[in-house]
Amino acid sequence: MPGAPSDNPVISLADVVPFRGLRYNPAVAPDLSLVISPPYDIISGVDQQRYHEKNALNAIHLDYGIELPGDDGKENRYSRAAATFRQWQNDRALLPDSKPAFYLCREEFLLGDGSTATREGFIALIRLADFSEGIVLPHEETASGPKQDRLRLMQATEANLSAIFCLYADPGQQVIGVLNKAATDEPAARVTDEAGTVHSLWIVDAPDATAAVNRLLSDKTLLIADGHHRYETALAYRDKRRAAESPSEDMPCDYMMVYLSDLENTGQSILPIHRFVSGLSEETTRDLLQSLEESFTVEELTGSAAECQQQMTNAMDTAGDTQNIFGMYFVAAGTYHILTGRQSRPMISTEASSKSSAYRSLDIAVLDQTILSGILEISTGGSNENASVRFVERTEKALSELNTPGLDAAFFVNPTSMEEIKSVAEAGEKMPQKSTYFYPKPVTGLVFRSFNI
Repeated sequence: MPGAPSDNPVISLADVVPFRGLRYNPAVAPDLSLVISPPYDIISGVDQQRYHEKNALNAIHLDYGIELPGDDGKENRYSRAAATFRQWQNDRALLPDSKPAFYLCREEFLLGDGSTATREGFIALIRLADFSEGIVLPHEETASGPKQDRLRLMQATEANLSAIFCLYADPGQQVIGVLNKAATDEPAARVTDEAGTVHSLWIVDAPDATAAVNRLLSDKTLLIADGHHRYETALAYRDKRRAAESPSEDMPCDYMMVYLSDLENTGQSILPIHRFVSGLSEETTRDLLQSLEESFTVEELTGSAAECQQQMTNAMDTAGDTQNIFGMYFVAAGTYHILTGRQSRPMISTEASSKSSAYRSLDIAVLDQTILSGILEISTGGSNENASVRFVERTEKALSELNTPGLDAAFFVNPTSMEEIKSVAEAGEKMPQKSTYFYPKPVTGLVFRSFNI
């Protein structure tokens, strides 16, 4: 087992343990801003190339390699990542810490209104648990493509190259209290990323502190905030290895690197993920407003584009909890609208869905099921089954992209609340894909974890 053994022999409880992380050698990579990168799943193709060119030691060379002409089953971006990972260790660009540790993290970041916030968490290993065990809970659906990609990378590198993000409930903030008390005054690393977020990291390797954290978390449920694809990939990898080797003891693949944070931490920030729709039929576009009026009151906003955008965001920000509400930009008319559900939550009926009231009340579920799949018929066999839906996080980013060629309509949604996430997860259900955007995401490159050290 990697790190310190758990004092609790019951496997049906969370097991959070320290590990010997691999970190950049300051003598080789003195400027961390050149070698960290965002998580692979939010990097565009243009940014992928840019990060590859930014520095030869940038973490993206491991986590999100570029496909090259002539790649095949033997030589490809996964084999290159594995070779690069080995080379960086051989060249001492990456050095292992001497003792198993928890890595205390602090992120200082800007909110959309210009104010600042601070979130604390820590990087550790957790024992993998099937969702049926109720120890680790998902909250979003996943797609098969990203899981296959991450599986091939894990098989090639035998490593966790980026931490997934999990939440736990600790109203007294005892866990962070233990880690802060054990941490040194100055961080082992501090770096500002391209978004302006300051990431600080402390190494906590005192056995009494790591054992205390293990005990405090042993009866907690962990909720995946970000990284569902990577968690399910780790489960698949573990199962393949165990089936092939039939070990009698724990294996490194039984554990996964995670960033853990208290869900009641005042620095937790959840951003909305809006939907941009393209490829609707002429008939659907012509009848869109009338079709929406069957389920929503449709209010057209007046004024300049900037004034309408401000009215729309203000109306959504101040909306009550009883009705589902959305903003919409209708490209054909160049108009902005507020859509308010004609009936109170849950707007999705029990006849339309067997899911819980918590799920059927979600804005994002109503948007996806009632508007996109129902009214617009963007579904298999629907009149617009070939239309596309693009996910755009952050309201300011979405508003800046309304001139995207081919766009028919942009639907704006309020961020999902922490209480909604907890209620749906505790009901044993998953939200639609791209329901939440926890901000900031843990960066890639502060700590790597090899299965072989």
